[in-house]
This record gives sequence, C-alpha cells and structure tokens, in this order.
Amino acid sequence: MSGTAPLPWFVFSLALAPGPVSARLQGLPVPELPEGELAEALDVGLVHDVPSPEWGGRVARLVEAPGQRLPGLLRAVPAPLWEQVARMEALLGGATEERTVRLRTASGALRTARAFSPAVPNGPGAGPVSVAFLVALARAAEHAGLPAAYVERLQAEAHLVHTVQQSRDR
Repeated sequence: MSGTAPLPWFVFSLALAPGPVSARLQGLPVPELPEGELAEALDVGLVHDVPSPEWGGRVARLVEAPGQRLPGLLRAVPAPLWEQVARMEALLGGATEERTVRLRTASGALRTARAFSPAVPNGPGAGPVSVAFLVALARAAEHAGLPAAYVERLQAEAHLVHTVQQSRDR
C-alpha cells in the first residue's frame, strides 16, 4: 500500500480485540490500532465453511447476503500499518483475501471500507465448526463493544455447536 492517507478497515472478526488471542500471532506484535466506530457491513454475512487446522475446525468467512447486516468496527488505519494489519488478520483467522464492503456507521453515514476474509474453500467444508473460534469471536465482539444482541447470538451459537458436537461424540 502506498500513500499516507488512513485506510478504512472494517473489522468483524478476531482482530476486533487481538490482545486476547495474541498467542496466535506467533510473535508478531499487535499493532497500535485506532479505536474505531461501530458500523454494520451491508448485504454480507458469515458462513463457517473454511477448514482451519489451527482452530480445530471450520472458521467463518464473509459471503454476499442481500438484506443482512454484520456488526463490526470501522477503523482508520495509518497506511504504514496496513501490511502489519494484513499479517495479523491472516494469522488470527486465515483471512488472506481483501475485499470492499459497504457500511452504515453508527452515525448513519454510508461508507465503503476494506475487510479481510478467508478465501473460498476448494471443496465442501468438511469437519465440525470450530467451537474455539466461535468462543474467541464472541469474546472479541464483546470486548469491542459490539451490540449485546449480536454478542449473545455468537455465544448461543458457540454453545449450540458445542452441545451438538458433544452429543455426536457419545
């Protein structure tokens, strides 16, 4: 990335609060990130279909989802930090693809920003959804101050997936 203007970054996954999962950064220091503004990405959602041996199951990626909204933060990242942010996203959740998303900020403004997401898997997502990833995602969302209803939904998802997986193991 060249230029000096801050880059708009929509954060919806573990990078919402990288501190709690910093052990996964393999020694990469957590960049000093700006606070960010609550925002919702428009017409996208999450699908847990990306196999991740590091997380012991499938993790989430962004998908087109007309009419859906995904809570997160809009952060203005100084251009010199962009490559470090990209490495952090890749290490935390395998988010190696950069894409543009449309947002509505908490103040009602419509914006565009860049977001990182894992690549589309080559085949069907085999194996279980990663409970550890879901729990980490719920904690990151809570730590970042995302809406309580969204945090509760993530927590319920993690609990449900855990319960289903336990019943299959019996």
